[in-house]
Amino acid sequence: MTSRPVIAVIGGGAAGTAFLAACARELSADSREFAADIHVFDPTDRFGPGVAYARDTHAALLNRPLSAMSVDYNDPGQFRRWLNRSAEQLRATAIPLDWKAASAFAPRTAFGHYLEGVFAGACDDLEHLGARVTTVRSSVTEIAEATEATGVAGATGTGGAGGGPDAYTITTADGMTFTADSVILAVGTLPPVDVFGLAGAPGFIAQPYPLAPSLACVDPADRVLVLGTGLTAVDSALVLTEQGVRVTLASRSGFVPDVRSSPVSRWDDPEHSFGGLELAARGAVTLRDIYALIDSSLREHGTSLRDAVRPYAERWPAAELLRSRLADPGPAGLLQRCVTALTPAYSALWRALPPGEQRAFLRRHHRAFACLRNPMPPVNARKLVALAEAGDISFRRGVTAVRSEPGGGFTAAYADGSTERYDRVVNAVGRTNDLTAAPEGSLLRDLARRSLVAAHPAGGIQVEPESNRALRPDGTPRPGFHVVGDLASGVHFHSSSMEYVARQAARVARYSVDAHDRYALQAV
Repeated sequence: MTSRPVIAVIGGGAAGTAFLAACARELSADSREFAADIHVFDPTDRFGPGVAYARDTHAALLNRPLSAMSVDYNDPGQFRRWLNRSAEQLRATAIPLDWKAASAFAPRTAFGHYLEGVFAGACDDLEHLGARVTTVRSSVTEIAEATEATGVAGATGTGGAGGGPDAYTITTADGMTFTADSVILAVGTLPPVDVFGLAGAPGFIAQPYPLAPSLACVDPADRVLVLGTGLTAVDSALVLTEQGVRVTLASRSGFVPDVRSSPVSRWDDPEHSFGGLELAARGAVTLRDIYALIDSSLREHGTSLRDAVRPYAERWPAAELLRSRLADPGPAGLLQRCVTALTPAYSALWRALPPGEQRAFLRRHHRAFACLRNPMPPVNARKLVALAEAGDISFRRGVTAVRSEPGGGFTAAYADGSTERYDRVVNAVGRTNDLTAAPEGSLLRDLARRSLVAAHPAGGIQVEPESNRALRPDGTPRPGFHVVGDLASGVHFHSSSMEYVARQAARVARYSVDAHDRYALQAV
């Protein structure tokens, strides 16, 4: 009799769901059975959506059109087809959708419903292929190297066999312990950083998502400062203004996301992305090389990199940038398609850059790149322009400090020497992948403290590029310990979009299925 390997998936959101779906695809395309026990850990009441796509206001939209959203990156129309099949179900939840248009932007909560269905379907598929999938509604507080193979213990005292030579012990917040042969760390992004140390201050909203419950406490008479000018800040501001609140969006750079100008998800010149891969294959690459590649492609289509980034290089006021992009989306649209087409080459190009060039990019250009790579839907841009013209939204750059006042409220200081008073502050600074910013007592902080993983200088966790196995501090790969999602961005650069998460998940699933075959042979 052979024992069954145990896989622990830490995180039941988009990254964990993409991994399970990829495992099912990998196995169903072959004649193999997958005689494994899979435990998926997540403290939320729904597996699939995670925090990012939880039930929320319909005003919070995806920033990518339907044609570009899918858990399977080889099937970009999957989400759109699901919307067509689920029309009646979605009408019952009052979700407004034009699901016939590939360029439509669905509410984030609709994508959450899709992920929930994908998760359930993947679990069913895996069960039919020989796996046993168990969901554990608890957060993981500790992962440690198992000192002895004892199988699954804990509150139930039952579970799969597990306990190979490189096994891990998983401990949950409610005191259960599990032993797993491999770990898939798919916890998504870290919470927003409390840049100005406002935690605990009355009126400070530390995490805006889900928006509806987080922002319901804001009174229409409140003066509200939204920290950040990215997509999270835009979502927060639009929800607040629907409640009749006047809002100031402020950040250090003042950059707002570009306006999505084209529904296409693939560059119409396939040689462009191939050029990126060829450039990376040369070995040492400079930022100048990458910019020249992009500029040459743009010039073939009648514009240039300088023209496309002019509003960011010249630091146009936010409302002016949005009006300009809405009136003439041409250069921005070409550049968006360009940087999207480079997605398959991001990891290789990033790793080909010397560390000094990586640091220079992160310090000088990353914020503008993020605005171009993750533009907002045009409908949101039009709303922001109208709200700015009506005086209901203002944009500030150069915020240098925010402090809470003893009598209540907050004072923000700006680089031009001015100060402003606010009643509430919404922390919408967006994602971070800095392990040192992980909350005290969190799983990620504990993993780094005990050197189970190594922090990458550019953020996230050091991983082996080919397998996404976490690296030890000495640089050797940790057997059976994989990272999926934004925490691998230090190595792969841009890894927060659904397409990139799906690519990583497929790579890790392929490796996990192959490892299962090796395990089965060893156990015979």
